[in-house]
Amino acid sequence: MRSPIVSMLVLLAGIPLSGCRETPTAHAETRPPAPTPAPEPLPSPAERAVERLSLIPEFPRATGGPFPFGAQDFLVWRSRVPRIEEVEITSSLDGTRQRALFYDPGRDEPRPLLVALHSWSENYLQNIGIPYGIFAERNGWVMIHPDHRGPYRTPHSVASELALGDVLDAVAYARRRARIDTSRIYLVGYSGSAMTSLVLAGRHPEIWAGVVSWVPIYDLVDWYGHLRSNMPDRHYAHEVAAACGGAPRPGTPAEEECRRRSPRSHLRGARGRVNVYLGVGIWDQLVPPDHALRAFNDLAAPEDRVPEGAIVRIKKTRSIPEALGIPDPRPLYDAAKAKVVFERTSERATVVVFLGGHDVIYNAGLSWLGEQRRDVLP
Repeated sequence: MRSPIVSMLVLLAGIPLSGCRETPTAHAETRPPAPTPAPEPLPSPAERAVERLSLIPEFPRATGGPFPFGAQDFLVWRSRVPRIEEVEITSSLDGTRQRALFYDPGRDEPRPLLVALHSWSENYLQNIGIPYGIFAERNGWVMIHPDHRGPYRTPHSVASELALGDVLDAVAYARRRARIDTSRIYLVGYSGSAMTSLVLAGRHPEIWAGVVSWVPIYDLVDWYGHLRSNMPDRHYAHEVAAACGGAPRPGTPAEEECRRRSPRSHLRGARGRVNVYLGVGIWDQLVPPDHALRAFNDLAAPEDRVPEGAIVRIKKTRSIPEALGIPDPRPLYDAAKAKVVFERTSERATVVVFLGGHDVIYNAGLSWLGEQRRDVLP
């Protein structure tokens, strides 16, 4: 008989004792092996296309700088965007030569196209468009800044057929000159050209991946009445009349012409088909915030529309009714000292009301555009 010490030594050595049977699985893993992790799902084509953008934090908003509001100087453009070109484009409608500024990064692969429009009183050299050129240069986007018949004070301008045609001709020109990703053609307008951008969204929804409209005019007839009542000494009402063939009084041909040039008559064509971003300052005295809110309602599902009573109150009191809720913070607006006080999204449209006036919040619009792609729609 083995002594206890010997038995212990045998056990430690791994030698089985007589009379003991080793279970075949005694030293095997009793738990099943861990399953092989599933591979990470591949991103969708749209997710793969999203690029990290370099924004322009040095240009938070248009009002108050960085350039004098009405400045028009190509040398200033060239100093900030050295490869910007001044070009001429033949109008497909009347054969005239129309000027534009054009930037091509010269990439081999297709790149987004940013079509930026000047405001009501200026032309294609308007310096507050320079941040768009700087953004295009930093991100390798193509940019074009067409004249679309210059300042909005003649029948040929103010969202006329010729002016709209000039914007479409600018897109065609850019596509001939540069490699353009046709799923990423973007349009941005401000004030008068925000109106034009919305007309183009409604009339040509097949082109645009995203349209940004800052402080837009929704209805020229309503705006004319606002100007006559609140700003009779400003030049805008006279220019509306000059474009439309007279004062747009009820029942006149001028009223009909002003309606025809307004987003009110066309914007429903963009509903559910174009990604549209509307931004407006709640203190805007030139174009009151009800214009952007009414434009949003044309684009939104019925249950998401801003109630008429709330629109009237916002215009009158320049405050947001509590019933509309409190929006989440928006850092790009906060950086521009333009806190968001109302935001709503429906279908493919977003409206943002911020603490400000007749302003552009560059980075908010550009960041949003960078996320948009054009779907294949009927």
